[in-house]
Amino acid sequence: MLRVDATRFECICFKMDEAYIIWQNDEPTKPADIERMAIPSFDNDWRDNKRINPRIYLLEVLDRSHPDAEPIAWLLVERQETYMIDECDQTIDKASIRLSYECILPKHAFSFQRSGRGNFMGSYSRRFGQSFVSLTSASASTGAVFLGLHGLEGQRIGTYLMNEIVMWVQQWPDATVMSVELLGGQAYDENKARRNRFYEQFGLVFDYRDLEHREGLSRPMLASELTPVETWKANIFERNLQEYIAELLYAKNHACQELHQRNYAIKNILHERRRAEEKPLKWAFHLLWRRYAPTIFWG
Repeated sequence: MLRVDATRFECICFKMDEAYIIWQNDEPTKPADIERMAIPSFDNDWRDNKRINPRIYLLEVLDRSHPDAEPIAWLLVERQETYMIDECDQTIDKASIRLSYECILPKHAFSFQRSGRGNFMGSYSRRFGQSFVSLTSASASTGAVFLGLHGLEGQRIGTYLMNEIVMWVQQWPDATVMSVELLGGQAYDENKARRNRFYEQFGLVFDYRDLEHREGLSRPMLASELTPVETWKANIFERNLQEYIAELLYAKNHACQELHQRNYAIKNILHERRRAEEKPLKWAFHLLWRRYAPTIFWG
C-alpha cells in the first residue's frame, strides 16, 4: 500500500524549490534560470477542471442579518488531504480530509477572549469490494460534528465547512455515505432544530429514536445523492491569504500617511498658536499683510 500525504508532498516540493533541485529534460536547471515559485500552501489548485481552495486560506464572515455591515469574524482554515494508493491497481484505497479552523482575534483581545477552533473531517475507504464515505470522521464510521465557535452560531460557518466535505466525498459518487449520528446532548433549546436542519439541508434523511427528534441515525445513501449547499455565499467569503495580507499592509500604509499629514497640520497649527500668544499684535499684522497685500499692490 502506497501512502500519499498531500501535506508532506507539498513540503518536499517547497524544500526542493528552495534548494533549486528542479529537473527539466533529465537535466538540472541552473539557479539563475529558475524563477521563484509562489508559496504552494497559498496557491489555488484544480481538480476535474474545478478550482479548489489552497491548503491555507481565510474566511471572512459577515452577519447574516446585516450582510452590508463590516465583518464580524475571520477564520484561518487549513485543508489537509491524505490518500493511500493500492499498489496493485494504482487506485485510491483510502483517503481523508481535515478542515482545521481557528477564529482570528485582534491582538489586544487575546487577554480576555478565547479564540474558537476545531476541525471538520471526512473520509473514503474500500472494504470487501464496496466503497464508503464518511462526512464526520477520518475513518469510515459514524460520527458527529461540533463547531465550537461561541457567539457565531447560525452564521453558516458550519454549513460552509460541511459543504466542503460533501463536495470532496462526491469524488466517489457510488460510495455509500456512512450514517451520521445525532446525539441527545446536542439537542438543547433552539439548537435541536438548527442542528437537524443543518444535516437535512445536505439531503440526509434521519430515523429518529424519539418523538422530539433529539437522537437518531441518518439512512444509508450514495454520495451522488448528497446535495451541495450554497447559502453560505450570502455572508461568507473565501479570501486568499496573501492578497488579504497585502490589503492590510496597504490600508496600514495609507493610514500612516494620513496620520503623518494630520500630525504635520496639527504641529503647524500649534506653532501658529504659540506665535499668536507670544506676540499677538505682530502676529495679527502678519496675518492681515498676507491676506490684503496682494490687493493693495495689484489692485
